[in-house]
Amino acid sequence: MVPLEGLTAASGCEPGRQVRLLDAHGAQVACGIADPENGVIRILDLESVPAFDGRFFAGRVARSLGLRRMLGLCDGDSAYRLVNAEGDGLPGFSVDVFGAHAVVSAPSRALLPYARLLAEATLTGAGDAGLRGAVIKVRSKDAQDRSNKDLVVGEKPPEKYVVKELGVPYEVHLLGSLNVGLFSDMREQRRNLGRFVAGRRVLNTFAYTGALSVAAARAGAAAVTSVDLSAGVLAWARENFRLSGFAADDSRFRFEVADVRRFMQKEVEAGGSYDTIILDPPTVSAARASQWSMKRDYPQLIALATKLLPCAGGILWVSANTRRGPSVLRHVEEGIRLSGRHAAVLEVGGLPPDFPTPPAWPEARYLEICQVFVANE
Repeated sequence: MVPLEGLTAASGCEPGRQVRLLDAHGAQVACGIADPENGVIRILDLESVPAFDGRFFAGRVARSLGLRRMLGLCDGDSAYRLVNAEGDGLPGFSVDVFGAHAVVSAPSRALLPYARLLAEATLTGAGDAGLRGAVIKVRSKDAQDRSNKDLVVGEKPPEKYVVKELGVPYEVHLLGSLNVGLFSDMREQRRNLGRFVAGRRVLNTFAYTGALSVAAARAGAAAVTSVDLSAGVLAWARENFRLSGFAADDSRFRFEVADVRRFMQKEVEAGGSYDTIILDPPTVSAARASQWSMKRDYPQLIALATKLLPCAGGILWVSANTRRGPSVLRHVEEGIRLSGRHAAVLEVGGLPPDFPTPPAWPEARYLEICQVFVANE
């Protein structure tokens, strides 16, 4: 991406217009699409491209499909990312596959025509992988903007749809919200969760639709408590447990509708204890009952969580989105300092291989996750 601010003659760039960038000598250095809503030109190629048309997007999709097929993801049943913005040569755009349906994300309304071309290329290119329809969504910078309607190309998905990840069924809602209920960027973390939860009492905070809770239960956790402020998403989490064959009345699994910080403080006061605590908060939340900022509040939350771990030692599983704040280790370092306990980092991970990023842009690898052993000195 190139910021529009400061570019000569950039003021006349119409939204969605194909543009060429020239150096001081008039030689072309790149071509892209104007996206003034986000204040950038999205560079799609360094060579001259006659038009960013269906043929162009078909070529990008074919390349992306080649990688995902190599990774063994294109089975017509699973959830994975097919196009990851700059990593797949389409800055600002993404395509997530959920079984027979794809979700195509555009960075602004002006780029919707290109998103439609991308959706059509995806259905044509991945038809042999079982794709039958695509939902197009726009990520508006205005959080209150409700004017953008989902556009559907091909077959419309049902309101509730079950997709598999590593053979595990999850319910997703592909129509409506930008968040469909399952984040594919966490797939490898769910795959490897077992070594930190098997036979242990697990607390999953900010549990959302319970994907990490389900992974912990399936990995043999002795007990799993899922906490979220929303009763709706916890009902969704219960359904995900049911899809994995767990009975609704299984006493090993609790679902608590509560503010995470208030819940943990009450558990501390009641003498509660967990062997593994999962901290997977949003970057920010403006909910009236629980305003939250990862950059401001995370260290205090980590320090509070340590009070619920056994004196002899327990595991903190900690995630952070680094697009809007420090690295996960910075949060952990400060949180452990506040707690006064001893800690050792066991592992640091991040995005799975279907989320490729440019080598020259390490900041694009936004997801950081670490496991920390915490004990008294």
